[in-house]
Amino acid sequence: MRTARLRVPAEILGAVAICVLAGLGALACGNSEREGAEAARQKAEAEAKAKAAAAPATRMATPVPGQAHVPCAQLIDPAVFQTALGEKQPLGVKDVTRSEPDAAASCSLLRGGKRPTEAEQKALLKKEGKLGVLPGDELCNITAYCSTIEDAERFKARCKLGKDQDDESLGSYACVRIVAVGAADVKVFRLLDDDTRCILRIRGGPSNTDNEMIQSGSTHRSLPPRARARASYDFEIVRPVRQRYGLPL
Repeated sequence: MRTARLRVPAEILGAVAICVLAGLGALACGNSEREGAEAARQKAEAEAKAKAAAAPATRMATPVPGQAHVPCAQLIDPAVFQTALGEKQPLGVKDVTRSEPDAAASCSLLRGGKRPTEAEQKALLKKEGKLGVLPGDELCNITAYCSTIEDAERFKARCKLGKDQDDESLGSYACVRIVAVGAADVKVFRLLDDDTRCILRIRGGPSNTDNEMIQSGSTHRSLPPRARARASYDFEIVRPVRQRYGLPL
């Protein structure tokens, strides 16, 4: 017995064929579009990576270009230090940058007044047991290092690496090294100036073992610590450097 076959008109078969082909075509087109979009995305990513690789590295400027040196007369206002340190006589300024070739400036503040005679010095030594800082002697030295790129975190890390001490007594972070001067332990301060990004090193003169004088001009108790520090060390000494070289303040 033969099974009867369903006879489908040719018109219906043609319509079904068209629908199937259309569906396959749509599917193929959809795949093609997605493949095209993916290819375009990959190409864009490749171009972006190539562009990034070819782009020059961002160049960061140091506070003072190269190994430039700036005269102390342009940076230090001795009247500011005289007031901050409570000195009665005007201070002198001596440029000693030659002894610090890596510094933008190294400036010594000298005590003012008339230097005692040899006889007067002998009498003073007999009376006090020491001469201390005489007129013409170095009270303190401020050295500005501005030819390197530094940030606060790296500055602190380097301080710890050198086994120096953290110090916040100025109202901001400082790295302090203790140096033995005779029987006294004298502090040498290193600070990263917020405005100029220069490293400032402040030390006392050979005869100055007064850490408070070296530290912050503490005779001005009415000023907050940060203001005393700015007055004593004159944090603005590097501001003229920025102006001179056309750098932002």
